[in-house]
Amino acid sequence: MIAETLSVGTELLLGQIVDTDAVFLAQMLSRLGITLYFRTTVGDNPGRIQEALRLALSRADLVFTVGGLGPTMDDLTKEMAADVLGVPLVEDVAHAEWLRGLARERGWAEPPASFQKQALVPRSGRGLPNPNGTALGALFEKDGKIVICLPGPPNELVPMAEQSVEPYLREKTSGERQVIRSRTLRIIGAGESLVEDRVRDLMQGSNPTVAPYAKTGEVHLRVTARAASDEEAEALIAPMEGALRERLGDLVYGIDEETLEYAVVHLLILLGRTLAAAESCTGGLLAQRLTSIPDASRVFEEGFVTYSNAAKTKYLGVPAETLARHGAVSPEVARAMAAGAREAAGSDLAASVTGIAGPGGGTQEKPVGTVHIGLAWDGGVISEHHQFLGGRADVRWRSAQAALALVRRFLLNPDDTQFAPGEDG
Repeated sequence: MIAETLSVGTELLLGQIVDTDAVFLAQMLSRLGITLYFRTTVGDNPGRIQEALRLALSRADLVFTVGGLGPTMDDLTKEMAADVLGVPLVEDVAHAEWLRGLARERGWAEPPASFQKQALVPRSGRGLPNPNGTALGALFEKDGKIVICLPGPPNELVPMAEQSVEPYLREKTSGERQVIRSRTLRIIGAGESLVEDRVRDLMQGSNPTVAPYAKTGEVHLRVTARAASDEEAEALIAPMEGALRERLGDLVYGIDEETLEYAVVHLLILLGRTLAAAESCTGGLLAQRLTSIPDASRVFEEGFVTYSNAAKTKYLGVPAETLARHGAVSPEVARAMAAGAREAAGSDLAASVTGIAGPGGGTQEKPVGTVHIGLAWDGGVISEHHQFLGGRADVRWRSAQAALALVRRFLLNPDDTQFAPGEDG
């Protein structure tokens, strides 16, 4: 079965709201083993809604419409679906009476027709109960095609989909049902093009498929398999995951929802090491990410947010002459911050971040996005130079990401030549 989702609402096209409904439906369809080929968005225009519906029905067996079921003049989705399919709408008597009772409670002598239209359902199909709203959903069936009209508010769509739509589709596809399962490998330390070069031949298969995705500061490889059961899907995914790990080695830091901070905290626990953090441009983001992981208290000693030069000297012991000679955004200060944090916290390791997150503050010599990451341990201290693109939030996130990646590389291979003390990479 091929599916398409059609989200209705001019506010979606204007970027005023994010279409979380389409994401929810995509995840539900994936669980059911139903292939979603297209996601379409259209404004509140009757002609364009009909045009989009006709196109969707020409290429899909199952079409979801989202939004446009309410009582206002531009809520026309159900009517447009009925017109395209040639299926008349009839009143659900029980729901219509409930709406009239609700109108009386609101002090209306007679509810407007636009309010009562929320009780309309297709003659060849059925209405879908709405436990959290006033508009019934609608399920049309005609000539082997299915159109399901759902409300736009997520607090109405989700229970309607879970209670009425998912059981219906599960039964409808029971004879042909397959499962679709995915596993995502999370990669740090290599860009999308380098990752793709290493695994290009593995990306040519059709089941499982392998697809790269560039994320902020990292790359994801998603392995997706289609099979008759979870066990068969896993049997397809496992060898491909093994082949990818063999090609990429330590660049793979985790799978699925395992974040980089999760990987670092669990490595610290495994190795019995402790960590401190000294931050300037990230303003505590590094410490926040680390402490978001359960059991981080076993390994994270202390965090210092030293935004001003005076704070760097007061709390981390960064020499005033170093700051004056090299500036706060420099490899020398990054190393001094890391060394000072390690000494102050009494930790095995300390990471530091100093940089220019923007949008102002950059110079020709040190443009916005210039960041230095420091790492101190009992054998020395090093720093890395980075030049990040993006806005302030991007630079801060990438800076924390780079600090976590440096800590992880050291924990995995402390004898690597890159950890020769005093170097700025």
